[in-house]
Amino acid sequence: MSEIRIRNDVLDTSDPCAVAERLRSIRLTIVAGGQAERVRFGEEEVEYSRANLTLLEREIAKFEDACILKNGGRVKRRRYARRIRFG
Repeated sequence: MSEIRIRNDVLDTSDPCAVAERLRSIRLTIVAGGQAERVRFGEEEVEYSRANLTLLEREIAKFEDACILKNGGRVKRRRYARRIRFG
């Protein structure tokens, strides 16, 4: 396959398990606010991020499925959109 660059890491896509693990760690960093930028104008402060979590989730799922297949497993079919439930 090919190589992809994630920040300073170069990952070989022939090892989808390693790529999925790295993407999950990036997702955790983003959710924890590690990729957010803060802008302050006087008393007002705004925090924003340029990350597209939906696209990141899709890529994680793609590499997780490839990892399962590589290890001889069966991929669980995803027919419906994933939902996050709180509570």
